[in-house]
Amino acid sequence: MNDLLPIAAGLCIIAAAFLTILPVFWTRQLEGDSVDDWLAVRKTEIDDHELLSDAQVRVWDDKDSQQAAQMVEGGAYSWRYQIYLVIALIAATSLIYDRLGAYEDVQITRAIEDLGAVSPEQITELVARIEQRSNERPKNLDYRSLLGEYYISIGRASEALENFEAILEETPEAPDVLGRAAQAEFIVSGQTLNARVRERANRALASDPRQKSALATLAMGEFGQGNYIQAIGYMRVLRDLEVPGSEAHELMNSAIAESESRLAEASIKQAAPSDMAPADMTTGVTVIITLDETVDALAYSGLTVFVIARPAGSQVRMPTAVSRNAIGDWPLTVKLSDDNSMAGQLLSALSAVDLEVQVSRNGQPGLANAVLHGSASNVTLSNGAKTVVTLRH
Repeated sequence: MNDLLPIAAGLCIIAAAFLTILPVFWTRQLEGDSVDDWLAVRKTEIDDHELLSDAQVRVWDDKDSQQAAQMVEGGAYSWRYQIYLVIALIAATSLIYDRLGAYEDVQITRAIEDLGAVSPEQITELVARIEQRSNERPKNLDYRSLLGEYYISIGRASEALENFEAILEETPEAPDVLGRAAQAEFIVSGQTLNARVRERANRALASDPRQKSALATLAMGEFGQGNYIQAIGYMRVLRDLEVPGSEAHELMNSAIAESESRLAEASIKQAAPSDMAPADMTTGVTVIITLDETVDALAYSGLTVFVIARPAGSQVRMPTAVSRNAIGDWPLTVKLSDDNSMAGQLLSALSAVDLEVQVSRNGQPGLANAVLHGSASNVTLSNGAKTVVTLRH
């Protein structure tokens, strides 16, 4: 609908020019006949040539004055109505502009186009504007999609799901939206592959077999349920969608190798059952977060702490797992496992990770938002692994 805005505005401008300029060329002099009648009567009554000449001059003078007055009056009348019409056209243009594409929408679109050059604070401000505009125009699916993508990227999966479901009411078979809705609900339900998550993911793949969100959701869900053969199938499709040699490609290779290893272990256990109780095979790390002695603990009570894990030695900042927590008593203890893995990734597929801990005052991740920061490198993942990270300014 916004595509109609330039057309409507252009038509109104042309109409305003038409009503303003053309009447100048159409203005005509208004002639009366009262003085001519008077002169005709005088000619029948007077034979004196000099008197008739004086009457003729008087008629010419009167006609010039009368026509000038009529032209001024007619011109004022004409221009007054032209001004009224121009004002009406401007009002109509404003109304069309408000209905088809308000100024705030244009400003938001421009801000999104320049998103790569803005600070985290500007992004937060832009999201707030989009949230307000979406509340004013709940049928704007573009705003819904932007908010859904943003919410799921910062861990607010329930709010992301609300926006994706609102879009599905209008476009129930859109594969991208189905995949993202399945992913969001999978996270909301505690990474459980329930019936609706599975149904939405399968519908997305029926329309687009390369839909990454749906593939990642099904891969993680099947892995979590111990269905390693099915998980490997989805992981292989995801891997083949990535550039060979890229970090994402190698990450999926690692996830496939881990799934194959667990499948082999499960097969061995089934072939040779043991009376011994199975060991806890949960792979992860417990992070104990402390404060440097120069830091005032009370000044950071109630803020948000992010614990982020990436493959050890990786130069890419894409997280493998993230845990978001509210700060309580120090030291903080946070456990990272597959439950904290990002979509399409598994923490347990790694043997070692680099850890980063950020304390954020505005609730947003990223070093630009961190008021305290700490890290640990090459931390081995295993059942019961622990490491200490000290936070500093």
